Amino acid sequence: MSWARPRGVGPAWVRKFRRHLDTRSFRQAMAIGAVFLVVAGAAVLWSRDLLVELVNEHVGDLLERDQETQRLHGGFGDAAALVAELRRRERFAPEGTRRRMVIDRDGRVLYGDEAMARRLLAVVACGGPAPCETGRIDQRGDGWKVRGMVVRLGDGGRYVNAYDLQPMLDQLRAVPLAAGCGVLVFLLTSVAFGLRFSAGTLRRVSAITMALTAYAAGDRDRRVAIAGPDDEFARLGREVNRTLDRVTRLVEEVSSVSSSIAHEMRTPLTHLHNRLVTIAETCPDDALRRELEEGIEETRRIQHLFRAIMRLGEIETGRCALAVEPLDARALLDEVAESYLPLAEGTGTVITVAVERDLDLRGDRTLLFQTVANLVDNALKYAPGEALHLSAGRRDGWNEITVADRGRGLAPGHGLGLAIVDAIARLHGGALRLEDNGPGLRAVVRLERRGRPVAAPPVPGAITGLLH
Repeated sequence: MSWARPRGVGPAWVRKFRRHLDTRSFRQAMAIGAVFLVVAGAAVLWSRDLLVELVNEHVGDLLERDQETQRLHGGFGDAAALVAELRRRERFAPEGTRRRMVIDRDGRVLYGDEAMARRLLAVVACGGPAPCETGRIDQRGDGWKVRGMVVRLGDGGRYVNAYDLQPMLDQLRAVPLAAGCGVLVFLLTSVAFGLRFSAGTLRRVSAITMALTAYAAGDRDRRVAIAGPDDEFARLGREVNRTLDRVTRLVEEVSSVSSSIAHEMRTPLTHLHNRLVTIAETCPDDALRRELEEGIEETRRIQHLFRAIMRLGEIETGRCALAVEPLDARALLDEVAESYLPLAEGTGTVITVAVERDLDLRGDRTLLFQTVANLVDNALKYAPGEALHLSAGRRDGWNEITVADRGRGLAPGHGLGLAIVDAIARLHGGALRLEDNGPGLRAVVRLERRGRPVAAPPVPGAITGLLH
């Protein structure tokens, strides 16, 4: 079914009505109605033809009986005697749609209304005794449909016994009209029931959709409410709930494993960090001490990474909430730049920072710090010696933190660092976007602004992607 109005355009009631029209239950109801319409139309046409045929046969039987009755009551010998008999009998049997005439051998009408007789004679092409042949007649004239018989009398006259079928046929015209009204009532009833069924379908589908949407937004306890009859929607809802239960268990298991790995590795890393610090403090060789200090810095960054992984696991398993608070974007970016200043100076990279005025940035500071740090680390790795620009501002209704370099770039989705960045962005109602910087790469972290509806809800199990 096609519609001229594009989807999503027009008043709310039009869009709501269109949603009903687009359901399979409504289309099935309309398909049944269309089939019924075709069958009913064919049946009405066939029944009308059948009724006309039945009327013709009935009138033929009446003519045969009338002729046989007349033979039994005096026959067809003398016109005057036949007229007397007909006048006697008409007191008991009114004419109605039957038209009877007696014409003498000279063409004079002895019985029957003169004006009507002339009209009837014109219809049956019987203007007098000579042209009025005996036998059956079946003619149509102006407002007439005549079926009858002409009998030759013994004295040379004619007896015309005919029925005007036109009133009967006019009454039969009401049959298609009545059938059409019945079909119209049926179609309207089909539309009403189709809308009712489609409304029920939409409610059941909306319940499943809302449950899945809420689950995707982080409500791990949300399930499809099973209500109503035990039909295909109830079975689908139970299957969806079983799937969500399994997904929840898998996410919790993966999150628990990743957090356990991070926790177990943090202890030896802390010991390694402390030993390197101790060795560096007592090392007399300046060159070796500098190498040790770089190793210490690397262990510190690894510890930050594991802390971020553990924090993500805690948030996803519900052990810890996302600590959203107002942030100073300038202070955040300056701190990241200062942390990476020694590494940047070693590769000849110049880091600049720019922040839009009055930027209302909100989020979890620890996670956002790790986000920017991961992007800077990637930039220094893939674009050493190139200019590196950190910025924060607003675009298209989003708050954005951008790390832009002038290097050769990297394929999207590569590396644990970018997986963590994307997971953190989704937890903040946003997403990670990698754009061409011509040359180089612009890594843009979009964050939800305060009061703005979430356009990209976080997906449960974001930390699951960190293990791939």
